[in-house]
Amino acid sequence: MINNIVNKLTVKNLIKLFCLVILFTPIDTIFADSHSPVYGGKLKSALASEGIRGFETWKDTTATETHIYSVIYDSFIKYDDNYNIAPNLFESWTTEDGITWIFNIRKGVKWHDGQDLTSNNFIDYINTVLDPKSGATTETVDIYKGSEYLSLDKHTLKLVLPSANVALLDSFTAQWLSRTSDFKPSKPIGTGPYKLKKWNRNQSIVLVKNENYWEKKLPYINELTFVMSPDESTRLNQLLMNEVDVIISVSLSEADKLKSNNEIKLIETPSQFTIMEYYMLMKNSISPFNNKIVRQAINHAIDREALLSVNFGLGELKSNPIPKGSWAFNPDAASYDIRNLAKAKKLMKEAGYDPKDAFSAKFSYWKEWPENLQVAQILQANLADIGISVELELLEVGQWVQTVLKDHKYEMALTALVPRWDPNDQFGNVYRTDDGAALEWQNAEFDKLWKSGRSSPDINVRKPFYYKAQEIAMDEVPAAILNTIPKFDASRSNVKNLIRFNRGDLYYQRAWIVK
Repeated sequence: MINNIVNKLTVKNLIKLFCLVILFTPIDTIFADSHSPVYGGKLKSALASEGIRGFETWKDTTATETHIYSVIYDSFIKYDDNYNIAPNLFESWTTEDGITWIFNIRKGVKWHDGQDLTSNNFIDYINTVLDPKSGATTETVDIYKGSEYLSLDKHTLKLVLPSANVALLDSFTAQWLSRTSDFKPSKPIGTGPYKLKKWNRNQSIVLVKNENYWEKKLPYINELTFVMSPDESTRLNQLLMNEVDVIISVSLSEADKLKSNNEIKLIETPSQFTIMEYYMLMKNSISPFNNKIVRQAINHAIDREALLSVNFGLGELKSNPIPKGSWAFNPDAASYDIRNLAKAKKLMKEAGYDPKDAFSAKFSYWKEWPENLQVAQILQANLADIGISVELELLEVGQWVQTVLKDHKYEMALTALVPRWDPNDQFGNVYRTDDGAALEWQNAEFDKLWKSGRSSPDINVRKPFYYKAQEIAMDEVPAAILNTIPKFDASRSNVKNLIRFNRGDLYYQRAWIVK
């Protein structure tokens, strides 16, 4: 019987049958079985936050804010899919000495209100950053401080740095351009793939497609809504009940459960690009944390292998801010990867403390990641083993930023860092800018080496500076690096091509939805 059917299916009949299938098959279904993008639709994403403070890209920001900035605004420069520096608003650039830079601004880019992007917009932005009243982060201010900058023409910007900085391009991947000349906190105007439609403070942010986006084929989705959903169980229910299409920040225990659900897709940064790390701050300007021997004892007392259990064994042991795979990693610098409790107790005695009853300290951490409590409790137990009584203080992430990063009113604190690729930022983020500045750690030799390390584009010239800087930092240990962090987001299975950048942002503009 099968042979009879096959014999009757002539080429002509096959073509007719194919046409009928195409005619009565929804277009989304056709695309769903291919890799072709689908235009249209709405996507709703639940964020692990109670809200954002605003859209000022130059200020202290949380991961939630940068998540939103990345679709409203464009960065000066970006990393491509292989994590190579690539053009964005700056289409090309030249420098001969790492001091004088000429940036060619992409032509044809328009702001959301139709105005043309020009070099003066960058001038206005830098002026805002350098204004002490603007509240710009130390990390952002440091990029431009002491520089000369001018518009050569409508689409050319000249930037002359006070000293050579070959890590400038890396810094520009995390600079989102906002139009500061007429900035309105409640109505941000960017050049990005989506523009603001409505902001329901502490509830939701509704964005619509920028029909005039300079990347002509993007974005695919018409409307993008971010809803604030700080409780993970609530976010999971929203996803499972199909109330949202994407959820941000899935704990590892829940990720393990979701793996078997065919309707859900886990989203993670490819392992070779993961640089996120747990980070424990100590205020180096106050006793007892102004004693490096105490800080060494604390680092030796931390059981980083036990901390991996929080991540279900995922991630890697890490106590050095420079990843082991980096060209700048110094294998001869001191390591605290493996716990050495005997040495920690000995150091406490050397510092003049009883390792059974040394001192007490308040430990501040933020609640938006459920794993943070487990990490804090392990650290609390570890430090009790050397006589340090730790009082845990749970804060909302905004309170944490204000208390720790801005006011420096803390003793010990826990957060997560997502430095950029270049070792200049890996050092800076940990020891000098924003989180690093809160350590209040002083070391002139380290500063000189750190700055010298960005003076040449030649890796072989840079490496000795970073090697020596690591030796100092890993001896002084003003903070504690606590392993790498595998992080997951999740989406419904019909959300396609949603890519997670290694700093946690999602490329919504490249995603589409099939029905």
